[in-house]
Amino acid sequence: MPNKRPRFLRLLRVRRRRLVAWFDQRAGEDLSRRVPSWGASLLFHAFLLLMMSLYLYVQSGRDRTGDIQGHFATQLTEDLTSLVPSDHAGDPFTHIKTDEPPSLSVDTASPVVNAVSQPEIPALSQFAPEMAAPEIARGLSPSEPAAGGKLARRFSADGSTKGLNLMLTQLHSEDMTAPFSGRGVASRAKLVRKEGGTVHSEKAVETGLNWIVRHQRLDGGWSLNFHGQCQGQGCPQQVALESDAAATGLALLPLLGAGHIHTEKSRYQVNVRLGLASLVDHQNANGDLFIGDSVFPRGIAHMYSHAIATMALCEAYGLSKDPALREPAQRAIDFICQSQNGDSGGWRYAPGQVGDTSVFGWQMFALRSARLSGLRLQKNVMKGCRVYLDSAAADGKKVTYSYMAGRPATPVMTAEALLSRQYLGWPRDYPPLVKGASMVANDLLLESQERNIYYWYYATQLLHNMQNKDWTRWNIKVRDGLVALQTSGDGCDRGSWDPFRPQPDHWASAAGGRLFLTSLSVLTLEVYYRYLPLYQPVDTDTAKLDDVVPSEKKDVISAK
Repeated sequence: MPNKRPRFLRLLRVRRRRLVAWFDQRAGEDLSRRVPSWGASLLFHAFLLLMMSLYLYVQSGRDRTGDIQGHFATQLTEDLTSLVPSDHAGDPFTHIKTDEPPSLSVDTASPVVNAVSQPEIPALSQFAPEMAAPEIARGLSPSEPAAGGKLARRFSADGSTKGLNLMLTQLHSEDMTAPFSGRGVASRAKLVRKEGGTVHSEKAVETGLNWIVRHQRLDGGWSLNFHGQCQGQGCPQQVALESDAAATGLALLPLLGAGHIHTEKSRYQVNVRLGLASLVDHQNANGDLFIGDSVFPRGIAHMYSHAIATMALCEAYGLSKDPALREPAQRAIDFICQSQNGDSGGWRYAPGQVGDTSVFGWQMFALRSARLSGLRLQKNVMKGCRVYLDSAAADGKKVTYSYMAGRPATPVMTAEALLSRQYLGWPRDYPPLVKGASMVANDLLLESQERNIYYWYYATQLLHNMQNKDWTRWNIKVRDGLVALQTSGDGCDRGSWDPFRPQPDHWASAAGGRLFLTSLSVLTLEVYYRYLPLYQPVDTDTAKLDDVVPSEKKDVISAK
């Protein structure tokens, strides 16, 4: 009967017999004792199995395309951090909801780079420079002390301050252990998805920052009349106020808000470092950061400018703890304290003036940035702030506020004043705050058709702190509106916001200009992570407040 085994198996069998016979002949008596015949057979069969496996693999490969097929989760449909499917409409990072941790990128970050600014959004093409090295403003070099002189070189990469003897203040602030931690890459991604941002709002932030950086001056500062820095087809001409301190502060704040600091490597590290050095080098001995004529009306920008620049210095110090910034930031804050009107508790265009709510708000928020950064504040300054707000209230219950005492209430000043009230300790469920915030939200959602970035900037922060149904509706309208209004295309103005189109902005078209409008627009879109959430559960417990005005049941003076 013929053998039906495949020919290659019969050949292998013959080869095995010959190999075993050869081995028996060549192996010595000692080797035979060490490796018995069954051991040699085991080794041979193992080798045979290996060869058969390779043969079968080659045979099966003839039917394949030649590519090894694999599958990686797509983050907009499958979350690498969760196995539980759920609807999460509007989520910029994933459709699957998970509390911890935030969505992760498939790509591994470079171990050399401390990525502090941009969460990965895999669904979009790369819309910002890689973070492997800082991007330098046109004409600037990291080795050139073009701005800042000695101070630019003194900025420390590992500076820290410990044991600060802080004066007790009555200014509401987040947990002082990490007041700006929402700007870090992991926290930022989590907060964007949690608080209501989108992929498109984050892209708008990045392209807005790119426009700002492209219009930095060679000396490290910025100008509200920035057209000398335009490249290619320039941005439309507009004459704005002259204040380099305000312009530089307005440029730095959104960069800092996105987590770019001068002591950690990022694509805008050098730009931030030179901008800060420019502010410090031009600071006056008394701490004033404004350069120019402070006599009214030409000095209308004086205290505005100083407060905006002070916020930038304080936040840069709070993020970096660079010792080279502590003294300049402290002197800038001391100048604000000394410029407060002793009777009204307010601020206006020049130091010591009686005060208006618009200028007051900027000083108030500079003081808060200082507090978050661990700088000293004077107790009487906070008391004066409450005195001013009481005088600016347009009604007896302190729900609405006016530009100056005795004038009619406006939604813009109400938003700015109520945000100040939140920082001074009013709890989230305090009736005047709840009612006033609701009126602010309804004005935009139901009544006002005016384009007013100044209003949107303050009201967005106010309502974000409230975290109620008004915030949800407001956020969608303002967020998507700002994204839609951003200039696109290939011109020099790409990434900015136009003060005149599609309709004039109330403030930017009159005096602030494109840089002012772009900065506040980006800051408004950074609201989700720029500061940690203001209110913790204890903040709504009015029984735990320090002081209550006897004549009014819940009017709060201060909160821990």
